[in-house]
Amino acid sequence: MLAVGPTGLASADPKGLTEAVLQCLDDFLDIISAPGTDLTRPSRLKGWSGADTCIHMGQWADRDTMTAVVASARAGGVGEDRDAASVDAANERLVAAHRAEGVDAIVNACVRGRDSIEEFLESPLLDELGQQLTHSSLGPMPVLTLLHAGVYELAVHALDLAPCGAPPPSDLLLDRGLAALLDVTGALSVRQGVHATVTAQTPGGGWAFTASADGWTTQRAGTTRFEGAGVRGSAVDLLDASAGRVNLGQLLLSRRLVVQDLPAFMRLAPLLDDVPGLPGGRALKSAVGGLGRVTRLLRIGR
Repeated sequence: MLAVGPTGLASADPKGLTEAVLQCLDDFLDIISAPGTDLTRPSRLKGWSGADTCIHMGQWADRDTMTAVVASARAGGVGEDRDAASVDAANERLVAAHRAEGVDAIVNACVRGRDSIEEFLESPLLDELGQQLTHSSLGPMPVLTLLHAGVYELAVHALDLAPCGAPPPSDLLLDRGLAALLDVTGALSVRQGVHATVTAQTPGGGWAFTASADGWTTQRAGTTRFEGAGVRGSAVDLLDASAGRVNLGQLLLSRRLVVQDLPAFMRLAPLLDDVPGLPGGRALKSAVGGLGRVTRLLRIGR
């Protein structure tokens, strides 16, 4: 099934998007292969080593994501819907099945995953299927939108590897991770009938999406004041807050994150329901629910 209307960056700049996805994959591989990175050490994720964190980023005999994406697109975007518990359980099973294989095998699996994506993006299949809907834990998404969404996970997991001695993510990976988060949230906004413009602004600019009845657009945000709903902060703070890696309340109270137009921002709440695969979904659901309380505290403090 072909996606109709604008589909964010996938329809506005497919060439630039494919180049960015491949560069971010390369940047992540550089991080996990860096001389100072020790993936046997604990990551930021409780109970998971750096290697465990990387397992579900790779391609395995029992997890070939790209093949599944293509098959679903050819079949019209069909697939089995799963709730949040099922998604988490599947990831736990994958980690348990492969953590004993060792760091080299896990890094090689990440390389295979990267190569399978490159093979698709540089083949005629991109023109044939890039705008076709495929099934995912996010619901039906254009193939290229879904592949881009994976960059968000690359950026967050790159930050998760800091305790392993890993180098910090490149500016490109952080920037495109934020772009992926805004882009996929725009897609979900269209699906849930939430028509709005939302900006995530960083000192370097950031990204914004506009969702309407016809589709969504995703574009770079400027560094000057923006109109409507959004949040300002560093790319690292925005990514960490969305993924639940930091205490959102503390970031807001310290003004490291600043929310603009709270009522409009809270219109995003409906799209967080029943979407287990939304990047940072659980954290965002908690955040939106608590933004009103935090804002009242800020007003009292002032």
